Amino acid sequence: MEDSQANFDAIPIGLELGPVEVTLDEETVGDRVRLVQWQTTEPVDDLHVAPPGITISQHSRMKFEAIPAMRVSIWAKSEHEFLKPMKLGSKVTIRGRVTEKYIKRDRRYAVTELETVDENGEVLMRSRETGVYVE
Repeated sequence: MEDSQANFDAIPIGLELGPVEVTLDEETVGDRVRLVQWQTTEPVDDLHVAPPGITISQHSRMKFEAIPAMRVSIWAKSEHEFLKPMKLGSKVTIRGRVTEKYIKRDRRYAVTELETVDENGEVLMRSRETGVYVE
């Protein structure tokens, strides 16, 4: 338990997550549409946009890569701000950082903030996620 606390304490505020680049090709978008069981594919087929939040699944992977001692992150809270649609066929980049850490009811929490930007650097989505840190 002491090692776990020491590892948690060693996570610096400002620790960078990513960047991760995702190409929103037809296969990637189609897989997500099937996973979330969209009732209609009109936004993809007619408007050529990806489902909102298509990149959220990358967030936990980014945390695990940046914090190797962390084995599990239980999602406690998340907030997502969708600013612009993610276009089919585009490349997006996700960057994030650890912004806060705290202990509440004997559980260790890490807060991360992430942004997804398009090829022009325009912010498409902002996320703030709180997870319970577990080794």
